[in-house]
Amino acid sequence: MKPIAFAVPVFFVLILFELWVAHSRGVSVYRLKDSLTSINVGMMSEFSKAIGGLISLVMYTLITDRFGAFTWDVSNPMTWISALLLYDFCYYWVHRTGHEINIMWASHVVHHSSEEFNLSTALRQSSTGFLFRWIFYIPLALLGYPIQVFVVVGLIDFLYQFWVHTQLVGKLGWLEYVVVTPSNHRVHHGQNDYCIDKNYGGVFSFWDRMFGTYADERDDEKPIYGIRKPIESWNPLWANLHHFVQIWQQVKLAENWRHRLMHIFAKPSWTPEKEDATEAFKAQHFSRFDTPATSGLLKFAFIGTILGSVLLMVYFYLQSRLPQPVRIGYCVVMILVIAGIGWRMTQARDQGPALSDAGHGHA
Repeated sequence: MKPIAFAVPVFFVLILFELWVAHSRGVSVYRLKDSLTSINVGMMSEFSKAIGGLISLVMYTLITDRFGAFTWDVSNPMTWISALLLYDFCYYWVHRTGHEINIMWASHVVHHSSEEFNLSTALRQSSTGFLFRWIFYIPLALLGYPIQVFVVVGLIDFLYQFWVHTQLVGKLGWLEYVVVTPSNHRVHHGQNDYCIDKNYGGVFSFWDRMFGTYADERDDEKPIYGIRKPIESWNPLWANLHHFVQIWQQVKLAENWRHRLMHIFAKPSWTPEKEDATEAFKAQHFSRFDTPATSGLLKFAFIGTILGSVLLMVYFYLQSRLPQPVRIGYCVVMILVIAGIGWRMTQARDQGPALSDAGHGHA
C-alpha cells in the first residue's frame, strides 16, 4: 500500500491542476460538495480495504502456491506484458459484471454516483469491492504469476484509470481503438441511453470492441453523468450501502424464491413484470442534486476532508508498525468520521445565507 501513499499527494496536485486549467478555459467541471464527497468516498474505500482488502492477496497466494501451473521469470519483460494483458482482460469482466449483476452493481454503483466527471471522480471507489473482485483474478493465480507481478500490474491498471476521468481532453484519434481514453470513459459514466453498459476496459479499449460493448462519444449528445436513481446524499457510507439496502428490501417483498434470487443476481433493471425495465433517458428532466450550506459548514467539510487525507497517509506509513487491533480501531474511527462529514453536509439546513454548488459555491 506504500505506492498509494505516494500517489495520494500526486492525485491532489493533478486535481488542482485540472481545476486551474478549467478555470483558465472558463468552464466549470467541479462542484465543491460533490468533489469533497468523491474524496471522502475514496478515503473510506482505502480504510475499508485496510481492514478486509488483504483477502485478495491471501487467496491469490494460496491458489498460486498450491495450483500455480508455471514458473515465470520476473526479469523477462514478456512476463509483465502478458500479466498486464491478462489482468486487464479479467478487469473487463470484473467491471462488466459490476454493471450487469445486481449484487455486483450494489458494490460498484458508488463509483458512478457522482453527477460530475473530473479527476476527483476517479477517487470515488467502492468500500465493498474487495469482497468479490479477487474471484475474477484466479486465472492469473492458476497460471502461476508471482504475487509481486499480480500486485504491480494491478497497481498499473488502477493508476492508469485516474487520468481518464476528465472532460478537458478531447478525442485522441487512433488511440481510441487501443486504450481507454477520457472520451470513451466519459461514455461509460454517462446515463444517456447510448452510454448504458458500455466501455468497460481498464487500460485497453479493444476488449469492448471484441465483445460488442464499445460506444463512441457523440458530439451531438454529450454524456450526462450520474445514475438513473440518484442517491441524493453526500454521505459516503450511504453511497456504499444504499443499493444493498434496496436489494434487501426487494428480497423481503419478493413473492417467491425465484424472484428473490433474480433481485440479487439478475440485471439491476430486472423486475418480476419485465426482464429489462430500463426506461428511456429524458435529459430535460435531469437536475443535479444539491443542498444549501453555510460558508462555515463548507469550511468545516473542506478542512475535515483535508485532515482525513493527511491521516490516511499517516496510516499508510505507520500501519506496518501498528498492532492489528490498533489498525482496525484507527480505520473504524476514520470511517465513522468521514461518514459524519458527509452526513452533516447532507442534513444541513442552517439559518442564514447559504452557498449552493449550483451558483457561486463551485470548487
